[in-house]
Amino acid sequence: MNVNKIMSKCLINEFLKNIYIEKGLADNTIISYKNDLKKAKEIINYKYLSDIGNSDLQKIIKVWSNKYSLKSQNRMISSLKHFMFWLKSENYRNDNPFANINTPKNNFYLPNILTEAEVELIINEVQKKTTKNHEMMHCIIELLYSTGIRVSELITITYSSVSKIKNSLIVRGKGKKQRVVILTNSAKRAISKWKSKRDTLKYAISSKYLFPALNSDHVSRQSIAHQIKKIALAAGIKHFNISPHSFRHSFASHLLNRGADLRSIQIMLGHANISTTQIYTQVENKRLLGLVKEVHPLANK
Repeated sequence: MNVNKIMSKCLINEFLKNIYIEKGLADNTIISYKNDLKKAKEIINYKYLSDIGNSDLQKIIKVWSNKYSLKSQNRMISSLKHFMFWLKSENYRNDNPFANINTPKNNFYLPNILTEAEVELIINEVQKKTTKNHEMMHCIIELLYSTGIRVSELITITYSSVSKIKNSLIVRGKGKKQRVVILTNSAKRAISKWKSKRDTLKYAISSKYLFPALNSDHVSRQSIAHQIKKIALAAGIKHFNISPHSFRHSFASHLLNRGADLRSIQIMLGHANISTTQIYTQVENKRLLGLVKEVHPLANK
């Protein structure tokens, strides 16, 4: 098939459909792929993709390196690599132009972790008011921290799944894989309280989700992130850029600090590979190093 006769938009859509079906990637991942490929296409300004070569890829990487963080660069380059590999595997191209391209490497970084005291400050802050927004955010924060679920998993929790509040909850994670998460007593109380408030909201009647929004089926990730930042600032936590994912990191780190084994944490987080979970051992090592430097009598001699 001659790629020059197929518009790049059609090729991209075909590729996205393929990885959605074949790999079962999450909707948010598919959207990221689409946006990354669109950005690459804008830089080289080609209507068709058949002429993309080594020099074009170097141009894309150079532009991205001056515009985005290293982490973002690597994600975007990975999207483009997968697309080029697919073009070759489907015989839309005879070669993969990434063959001789040097791409940037991610610097190792440790996630920002809230202390247990800081989590408590945030929860206390959100409980100071009894508006529907604060009661919803209290439930959201309790669930994020008590279970370690991703915010994308949280917003798709259905109301029917908590019709009877049990000790566990089934969530759908990356690649549409389901897993069971355990609910703490505080999380169960927060769910129960939010359900009582939710049942009084007219706009919630038509939504199947636990956390509905006024103008959509469920609250957005962006809205949750914005509210969490506001609550954290009000609680006096300003030393790093807090996000919903901060509670997931803190959940894992705090469990590890209290003696949980790495394999169990991997299962609870829904990590496909335990190497992803092992980053929290580095966080713990860093914490212990700081503790020794602070209290050991010979640390500063």
